[in-house]
Amino acid sequence: MSQRRIAYLYSRYPVVSQTFCDSEMLELGRQDVDLVVASICPPKDSFRHERLNDLQAPVFHQPGTAVLKRLEAEARADGSWPQEMIDRHEREYGPSYKAATRARNALYFSKLFKRLGVSHFHVHFANRATHTALFIKAISGITFSFTPHAQDFMVDLGSDDLLREMCREAKFVVAVSDFSRNLLCETCPDSCDKITRIYNGIDPEGFPLASPGSEWANGMPLRIISVGRLIEFKGFRHLIDAVAKLKQQGIPVDCRIIGEGPWHERLSQQIGELGLEDEVQLLGRRSQDAVKAELLAADVFALPCIVDSKGASDILPTVITEAMACGLPIVSTHLVGVPEMVDDGVTGFLAEPGNSDELVAAFTRLFERPQLAYSMGRAGRERMERIFALKVTAGQLKEHLMAAVADDAAAGTPAELMVLTDSLPQVSEDLGDAALAQELNWLLDCSGVNVLSLTEQGACAMPEPLARHIGERLEFVPDGMVLEMEWRSRTEWRQQMENLRCSLHQAIDGETFLLHARRAVWLAQAIERNGVKRVHASRSECALVAWLVSRLIGVPFTVGVEEGAAWSSSLWKHILKDADKVSIADHRVAKKAEQTGTADTLHLAVPELKVKRLGPIRWRQQALPIATETRKAALMKFLSLG
Repeated sequence: MSQRRIAYLYSRYPVVSQTFCDSEMLELGRQDVDLVVASICPPKDSFRHERLNDLQAPVFHQPGTAVLKRLEAEARADGSWPQEMIDRHEREYGPSYKAATRARNALYFSKLFKRLGVSHFHVHFANRATHTALFIKAISGITFSFTPHAQDFMVDLGSDDLLREMCREAKFVVAVSDFSRNLLCETCPDSCDKITRIYNGIDPEGFPLASPGSEWANGMPLRIISVGRLIEFKGFRHLIDAVAKLKQQGIPVDCRIIGEGPWHERLSQQIGELGLEDEVQLLGRRSQDAVKAELLAADVFALPCIVDSKGASDILPTVITEAMACGLPIVSTHLVGVPEMVDDGVTGFLAEPGNSDELVAAFTRLFERPQLAYSMGRAGRERMERIFALKVTAGQLKEHLMAAVADDAAAGTPAELMVLTDSLPQVSEDLGDAALAQELNWLLDCSGVNVLSLTEQGACAMPEPLARHIGERLEFVPDGMVLEMEWRSRTEWRQQMENLRCSLHQAIDGETFLLHARRAVWLAQAIERNGVKRVHASRSECALVAWLVSRLIGVPFTVGVEEGAAWSSSLWKHILKDADKVSIADHRVAKKAEQTGTADTLHLAVPELKVKRLGPIRWRQQALPIATETRKAALMKFLSLG
């Protein structure tokens, strides 16, 4: 594995339709590039393609507003808040670009990337992530590159001046087609020398060959498949018109459209008005494996791209490459980068955008000559392997990424100990909060230790010494949608957790268990990807998550149990049995530990003496006041820290 670590920064991750991003990162991982994935926003829903379970890179999602506001306050206090740059962006690009928000994003990722040893990062799309990249570079000096695709820089960004700044500040810029490179060079002529064309690639080995023409030659309908978001510039309404005309000509058709989007209702209405309920099906969203199965069963792939009413269009639709990999003939349009993919008359047919009659002519030629469909499909597969194979395109990107990384750059040292806290202690006179804050500060000052808060509770009022570690050594469990996505995608772990819940009977209620089980499943994959060797639950509330993670992946764990501990005695029986070591200040749990014969329990007080309790550490009353260094030494010894 390369010691030079590269990050990917996304506006939102994962996004179901952006399979090219997933393919690119998976292939770079296979080519020994050390990757980290970072996302500003959580996914919109919990659906995720199965193959992302194979991604080895750790994934970090930005914490919530309360944490970012606290970061801003710290930056203002120490003078690192980029007010001058914010003012300039507000003045030049307007308030809608939310420069202050981008600065808060950048504060977090600058600290995260520095901690992880990231010296260069790559962004897909000219959007808020690339806008954030400008601030990351200004704050931290970490360089970036980005890939503008199509609608993002042509329409959505809404500012050619901001695009020019992005290109000017980037180490290099990747255009996904010759068409888009020419367009970018026209808009950003001063950056033309750093704009390079690299196609979005796919792995042909993941796409079995279809047999187009084999079924309709025997009297079956022509099977047309299309895949894409249900939006205007995909041109699905013209495909549906073409199906209606084929039906009028007596050509049997079975058209299946995979995807979801704002045009669903409009397209459904069109299908009903044309009486095509038996010929056209809107299948909604499908997993990557399900999409491959649909491609394998089809005879022809169609994507009649157009320019929409806002001037946006596809440039190089990855799904066309995937259909070529399956050996399907392509019917599309003469639009932007599509002719770079489809060799008209050789691997498929290209119509004029918006011309359904030309689409009908293409489908009719294929229907009348099944062997032509087969030969075009095979020619498309050969073209795809030669030009769009992922090993080729990712290899080209890897060369640029490695050249962008400093020669002396090295990945950060992974934390071996993950300390869990249910929430962050606040500045108060409460002895328990003060003790926890002191313990976490001690631990954060140790090399190889990270602290993970299971919630963002207390982020606004945490002590200043803790706040300094946000993004560096202090982390947070991400948004609930991320947890749900991980829960749904980890079938074996989910079943293991559900079986464990059944075995616990009345020890814990189902709702509480499932909340902590979701945290545990997310944490288990994070631990595996980040190289954490052991887990410590700083208080009883975190002990359940630590125990569940241990049951999933076998990572050893220790527990600190404060007075008035959470959880039932019957649940503690299970937790204590599996814990490596426990420090107990609660009489009830201490008694259960004696009954279960828990090994290596740290007895810091005898039960019959009056004691003062500071978190999980029990002190004899006679020893008060307790010297800070004495408490610190006891904690370091308990956790085997130098």
